[in-house]
Amino acid sequence: MRSTEAQDILNIENLDKFVNISEIPPENKLIELTETKYEYIYDVYMAGSRTISETGFAVCIFKNNISTEEHLFSLGSCNTVFQAELAAIDFAAGWALRNNAKVNIFTDSQSSIVAIKSTNPRSEFVNNIKRNIFNPRQLISVTWIKAHAGNPGNEHADLQTKLATEMVVQLNYPAPYSCVKLKINQYIMGELEDYWKNRESNSILRVRTYVDKVDKKLLIRNKFLTYFLSGHGPFPHYLHEFNLLDSPNCIFALVGDADNITFDCSLTKDYHFKRPVDAHKTT
Repeated sequence: MRSTEAQDILNIENLDKFVNISEIPPENKLIELTETKYEYIYDVYMAGSRTISETGFAVCIFKNNISTEEHLFSLGSCNTVFQAELAAIDFAAGWALRNNAKVNIFTDSQSSIVAIKSTNPRSEFVNNIKRNIFNPRQLISVTWIKAHAGNPGNEHADLQTKLATEMVVQLNYPAPYSCVKLKINQYIMGELEDYWKNRESNSILRVRTYVDKVDKKLLIRNKFLTYFLSGHGPFPHYLHEFNLLDSPNCIFALVGDADNITFDCSLTKDYHFKRPVDAHKTT
């Protein structure tokens, strides 16, 4: 892929970066997260969500079991639910620091807690979250709760996060490298699809009668099926095109192509398939 095409697909300046672990201050490497403190006044529930093309998160702040604040944000199309869950914890910790409030944070994202507790994450995004949590760590507790287990606060956050992907307020976070793979794959599949639809060679025209689109699920590793679909195989008609046989016909004076061998030829009648009706073909 040419560099200009890569720039069109994804701005590499917006990618998450790897950090040198040795340069991270020791106090930021190991962060102890305390669990629920029942004397804390505020409980914060959060959730991340993703649609086909959008990601977002919701942070719901409760006081005395009543929702007092709801904060909804959308992220970029390349951001993941994992990033959204971490960003939600980051926002909640920042809220506690700004308001000098003691807060119990509840999340159903076990992976986020593991990432924060890890002493050697390479992701700059994760390390920035850890650094932001370091200052208010005495004001917050972080507890994992099971998702969809009937917890009212968690269920409320789940409902709100469905709206978060539609919010105008968007936070900018770096895209993970998994997004690079996704974008490149989408680009390649798009190029193949254009080639597939616009190419008019005899072999592609034939294959398109059975396979109408490019799809990795339809990758064929059986050479005999490839012979049949493409018409490129040990058939008199095909071999004749390369002057390997004098005639394109079979011994019964019929065109010896893939269809003839598969459906009609008397020599292969014990192995014949039922010829598909035109209505079952894609074109």
